[in-house]
Amino acid sequence: MLPVTNFFKSCSLFFCVIIVFCSSVAAKTAEFSDCDVCPLMVPIPQGSFELRVPPWGPGHPNDEGYFYTVTFSKPYAIGKYEITALNWRQCVSDNACPQLELKRSIRDEFPIFNVTWREANRFAKWLSKKTGFRYRLPSNAEWEYAARAGLGMNRYFGIPAASLCVFSNTYDQTADQKYESGAGVIPCSDGFHELAPVGQFAPNNFGVYDSIGNVSEWTEDCASPDWRGAPQDGKAWLKGDCSLRGFRGGSWLNNEPYYLVESSRFRYWGSRADDLGFRLVREVE
Repeated sequence: MLPVTNFFKSCSLFFCVIIVFCSSVAAKTAEFSDCDVCPLMVPIPQGSFELRVPPWGPGHPNDEGYFYTVTFSKPYAIGKYEITALNWRQCVSDNACPQLELKRSIRDEFPIFNVTWREANRFAKWLSKKTGFRYRLPSNAEWEYAARAGLGMNRYFGIPAASLCVFSNTYDQTADQKYESGAGVIPCSDGFHELAPVGQFAPNNFGVYDSIGNVSEWTEDCASPDWRGAPQDGKAWLKGDCSLRGFRGGSWLNNEPYYLVESSRFRYWGSRADDLGFRLVREVE
């Protein structure tokens, strides 16, 4: 298991107690891996939740937007961590994934990035063939349900932005020491100028790490202007403009709390970005 090193940074005693409690819950999760080179997966229980589609742009309260109930009739599993450089290199070595041109070299334990939506699906197909189980990108609903981990609030535990560095790698005071963008920053320091190794921050109640920050994550869904009429069984939205695909979670480049909540959703052409990676779902019979 990768260490969690930033639990107590920028953290009051109250929040530390919450983190320790939630970490002990996560530790009981029956994580698994289907092979010696496969990503660790954590089971997500069946259940229902209210999915919020917020208006575009920052400045909207949490009770504003379009809400609908999503019900998962059976459990599924999701990656404990974002897919790492090591995971990707193993796919490359099997001639199933392309060698990526990255602007910076990264060690095995860092999340892979600069991956297109189609390349992420190629990785999922390789892993499915290798294991005999179906791996795929998560739907928007699956991603959000796993990220919220049974809580109805945003930002993991409803914490203020100043404590966000306990839970996620964002564009904070540490990053601004290097880039000096002159723009606003998240008002805390997580110790990382750019990417962080996976698993360095506190997990949520399901034992999922880094769903907020580090790299944004592809989802299976096609873009939708307002998500009205989206599937209520948790499946991906596969209508509308499929030249644009959804991604979630924000990244280390984001300095606005709006981008760093579980309900915020984004769309992109399916092409490369320096802060865009993915994690996978594994279907459970």
